[in-house]
Amino acid sequence: MKKINTFIIEDEISAINTLRGMLSQYFPQINIMEEARSVSDALFKIQRSQPDLVFLDIEMPPFGNGFDFLEKCPNPNFGVIFVTAYPNYAVKAINHVQPWGYLVKPYSIAELSKAIEKATEKMKEAHRASLEKPETQGLLISDARKGNIAFKAGDIVYCQADGATTDIFYLKDGKTSRFKASKTLKDIEEQLPSQLFCRCHHSYLVNLGFIERYAHTGRNGIIYLQTGAKVGISVGKMESFETQFSEFLRLDS
Repeated sequence: MKKINTFIIEDEISAINTLRGMLSQYFPQINIMEEARSVSDALFKIQRSQPDLVFLDIEMPPFGNGFDFLEKCPNPNFGVIFVTAYPNYAVKAINHVQPWGYLVKPYSIAELSKAIEKATEKMKEAHRASLEKPETQGLLISDARKGNIAFKAGDIVYCQADGATTDIFYLKDGKTSRFKASKTLKDIEEQLPSQLFCRCHHSYLVNLGFIERYAHTGRNGIIYLQTGAKVGISVGKMESFETQFSEFLRLDS
C-alpha cells in the first residue's frame, strides 16, 4: 500500500492530537510527515516535506488563516482537506481551491474516512494521468546569451533547485557540466520523463540510470551517482524513491 504523505496545519494542539490519533489508529496508509500551528511555520516546513495531502485549518488567529497559506504557498502540488469549526467557509473554500474534503469539527471517523477515500482516488487519477501523458525526450531551455539549448534526457545526471532557478548537471564529452536554468525544479520535473527521473528530495531530481548505489543514513539517505556526485534522499521521499528505483531496475533488466 502506497503511503499518503500528509501535513497537518492546525493552531490548536488538542485538534492536532485528535486528528493524529484518528489517523494513526484507523488509517495506516497515512504517513504524517509534519505539523504546523501557524501560517509562517507551515510555509517554512512545506518546502522540505513536499506532501501529497494537507489537512488545513481555516481560522488560525492572530497570524492569518488557511487561505493566506494557500495564497503564499509557492507551487502548491498537494491536495487539501479543510478542517474547521466554521461550516460557513465551505463556499469560499470551494471557490478558492477545489478541496478533496471539508470536515467540520467535531467530525466522525466515517466523515474522515470518506474524505480520505476521495483523496486516495484523486491521487490515483493524477497517477493515471501522468502515465497517459506522452513522455518527452529532453529539455529545451531558453538562454539570453546562447538562445535555445537542447538537453537530451539521457544526458542529464541530476538537477538541483537553487531558489527560482535550477542547476542542471549533464554529461558533455564524457565530463559533467553545469547549466543554470531560469526555471523552478518543479518546471523541470514536469518536462522530463517520469519513468527515468525521480524527485528524491525537495531540492533534487535524479536520473535513475546514473545511480550506482544508495544508502540509508538514519531516516534519510544518500544516492551515489556514477559521476561521483552525491544526492540526498529526504525522509518523506525515501519510500517512494525505493519503490520507483526498484520498478526502474525491474523494467530495465
